[in-house]
Amino acid sequence: MRSLGAVAAIILGLISSARAQEDAAAFYQNKQIQFFTMGSPGGGYDAYTRAIATWLERATGAHVVTVNEPAAGGLVAMNRMLIAKPDGLSLLLTGGESLAINALMGEPGVNYDPLAQTWLARVSAENKVALVGPKSPYKSLADMVASDRPVIWAGSGKVDGNTDFQSLLAYATGMKARMIIGYKGTGGMNVALQNGEIDGRVVSDESAALYGPSSGMRVVTTLARKRAEQFPDAPTVFEDVKLSPDAARILDWRAGIASLGRVIAMTPGAPRERADFLRAKLKVILNDRDFIAEMRKMNLTATYASADEVAEMMSRAMKTLDAKGLAEIKTIVIDRYY
Repeated sequence: MRSLGAVAAIILGLISSARAQEDAAAFYQNKQIQFFTMGSPGGGYDAYTRAIATWLERATGAHVVTVNEPAAGGLVAMNRMLIAKPDGLSLLLTGGESLAINALMGEPGVNYDPLAQTWLARVSAENKVALVGPKSPYKSLADMVASDRPVIWAGSGKVDGNTDFQSLLAYATGMKARMIIGYKGTGGMNVALQNGEIDGRVVSDESAALYGPSSGMRVVTTLARKRAEQFPDAPTVFEDVKLSPDAARILDWRAGIASLGRVIAMTPGAPRERADFLRAKLKVILNDRDFIAEMRKMNLTATYASADEVAEMMSRAMKTLDAKGLAEIKTIVIDRYY
């Protein structure tokens, strides 16, 4: 049995926690929250940010202002949040995958530590899928792997969250491949895919569901262990081709980074009770049936994960590879297919 002292300490702890939450709730009343996002107006990140902002206003009594900072693959938005006053009034919806990959690859402009962020929640996970165009001669990933000529893939940069996955996919499957980068956005890549100028793209399952079917593009594989919910007929890479144990580990590691999906962070150093208050509110919002239904109407998903779960996923992303393994990955991503 617990001693009276231990019981008293537990009761005092609960009282203290309740008071801290009450103080946090009072703090947010009629305050203005800046909610940054890496997405452009009209895109998926923008849609999530605006929807969550509306729900967060109702839940907290604060005024939530959305701010789009799409430049530099999310680094501008990240830096804006990092330099904000650590008072709990600056939030960021960004790609956890991009944060991890940019840091691992040593990209210019990375001045943050992915392991030292104040996470609030994951909004949605992402599976990556491989698309081919309507004129493509390839019916499956196995066809691409068997091709005598290099398969041409498109991207905006070598480390853009998709092209790096394309390079790892080619390496893991033994595919002859070439990466063509420099595209300014999704629109240009999709036109090139439709015209047969390139053979394939790796994108999120949400993006593929949003614009793939209407433009004749087809998903040939899901780059994860489970088939994408939106494309149940498309086999996973693990089903479609034979992989060595090392190749499977590389793809599992990279798929795990993709599963970080869209995450919400707060400026590091903000008061703990305010972070905990918003975490509790976001847990309710992101699991609400009406919120999930609202996302589905926009062909988006809501797959909540807690702040602790996000921190654990980020830790696996950053710590799984040793220095030698990471150097090999960098060579594959930066040099091999150019």
